[in-house]
Amino acid sequence: MVFDPIVEAIRSALRAVDSNPRSVPAYLDLLQAYQNCADKENEPELLEQADYVLRDVKQLPLAEEEKRRLDDLESRITATKARLAALKPQA
Repeated sequence: MVFDPIVEAIRSALRAVDSNPRSVPAYLDLLQAYQNCADKENEPELLEQADYVLRDVKQLPLAEEEKRRLDDLESRITATKARLAALKPQA
């Protein structure tokens, strides 16, 4: 099995969320990992997963710095979605 650090980042962040579902930093790390992988691999399905994580993390209490990081990640995810949509062949 080939070790892919981007995929391992997703796995690690998922384990962190599973071990502490109230940890905002774990959710933010998971969002970052999904966005990075989707951007590198051109995988829009990963951004669908990121949407679920966005929904979940928005239900948690967030510190101001966490809100800023979440806003930044959400903007990056939206930009990646737009870029990947533009790459899709038109039917």
